[in-house]
Amino acid sequence: MRYGEDKIIEAKDIHFSYNGNPALKGVTFSIGKEFMVIMGPNGSGKTTLVKIIMGLLKPDKGDIKVFGLPPEKARERIGYMPQKENIARHFPIRVKDVVLMGSSKKRFYGREEIEKAKEALEEVGLLELWNKPFSSLSGGQQQRVIFARAIAKEPSLIIMDEPFNGVDLPSREKIMEALIKRLRKGVAVISVLHNINPVLHHVDKVLILNKEMIAFGKPNEVLLEPILQRAYGGSVSVVICKEGFCHPLIGDTHG
Repeated sequence: MRYGEDKIIEAKDIHFSYNGNPALKGVTFSIGKEFMVIMGPNGSGKTTLVKIIMGLLKPDKGDIKVFGLPPEKARERIGYMPQKENIARHFPIRVKDVVLMGSSKKRFYGREEIEKAKEALEEVGLLELWNKPFSSLSGGQQQRVIFARAIAKEPSLIIMDEPFNGVDLPSREKIMEALIKRLRKGVAVISVLHNINPVLHHVDKVLILNKEMIAFGKPNEVLLEPILQRAYGGSVSVVICKEGFCHPLIGDTHG
């Protein structure tokens, strides 16, 4: 489904290396108010591209604009949900403090920030855990809290890195409900996923990486066996569902 066409991100011929080792080569794409999924095998440059979009890394070559600005100047308009492996899950902090981190950079929060944080937490079905220690939550609940942090600031672009990895079905459904609601309001979404199938029917664009850009376009244009085999190697099957969507059977290749 397509919710809008205004340009949110324009990337042209992006290259990046770590100590001379190429991580990205010749990545070019643009998206509007859409849902884009980034796919690729381990070490394909997915997280590196996310960091470039967020302005945390600068490309060695090429140009990228986010809302028409250099990425580091657009960061306030982005809500970010990192990989769960990168979250200190046993840090002694309460749920409300995690969510409030997303709504403001202030050390002390006003009524407006608190209300936005509560609304975000209520949207993912966890408002009753407001004062609970974050470390006491299940893995799925922690993911929902981290997602609530990303949406509490009411961003124009949401970026998620493997948001559904190890997440239970109720948590995934709550996150998807909130995403679809924002897509309908014109918020753009980018997600790194190793398994696109649970969200495929909502996706507008797919970018397939293996250090270089293998393909970019509508799901049924790029989720094809020859393209996927080029990215992942070996034999990759595609099943077409009754609604006509191409579902790749790739296996567990996240990271």
